Amino acid sequence: MTRYEFDWSIVTRPQFLDLIVDGVIRTIELTVFSGLLSFLLGALLAMARLWPAKGISAPANAITTAIRNIPALFWIMFFYFALPELMPSFLGAKLNEWPNYAFVAGVLGLSVDNGANLSDVLRNGMLNVSKGQRDAAASCGLSIVQECLLVLCPQTLRVMLPAITNRMIHNFKNTSLCVAIALPELTWATQQIESITFKGLEVTAVSTVIYSIGSFLIAFSLARLLKRRDIHKQEAAESDGVLDAT
Repeated sequence: MTRYEFDWSIVTRPQFLDLIVDGVIRTIELTVFSGLLSFLLGALLAMARLWPAKGISAPANAITTAIRNIPALFWIMFFYFALPELMPSFLGAKLNEWPNYAFVAGVLGLSVDNGANLSDVLRNGMLNVSKGQRDAAASCGLSIVQECLLVLCPQTLRVMLPAITNRMIHNFKNTSLCVAIALPELTWATQQIESITFKGLEVTAVSTVIYSIGSFLIAFSLARLLKRRDIHKQEAAESDGVLDAT
């Protein structure tokens, strides 16, 4: 049995380093766009599931449950392979010819999957807001949408930030599933280099480190964002106190 010989110079060779850098950039783009879109979708689904009218809440609950029980990979492949076939032929042909459609399909698939899971997190957070505050919002004449945006969402973000962060990190790691549609993200780049050099351990180790750093940066950034928000809120409260005292 021959001993595996490591060759770390592979990841620094210009042609392979360019693949890794391009893969990291595409992975970041996928994470940012799908993260924002999935949060918007999750918030809308959470509000719909809390809507008093059964005609809105029941379908929202059914849609969320259905999406959550289907793997993220299915949604990525659905938007890439199936959606163009379900559209009128001229539109489907345009999508298949569009060079950026693989990226769009990846963003949509990740957003649908993560949005449904985020809706559970946001809904649970909204339900944990005290009934007194919700009654106070209603007594002030706020509509259901205004109540969600001005009262429920701000408090939900503070309380449910750890769970939201976990979902965003999970979404970041799920970008690797886009390798199934040949989208040149980090995992795709890793496989390409391995197929050319037959040195998979080195480039896989580098990719693992990059994914670990990315997960840490997401957690750190969201924590800092909440901390800065709390600091600004405290400063505003102290300023109001000073003005009242004078």
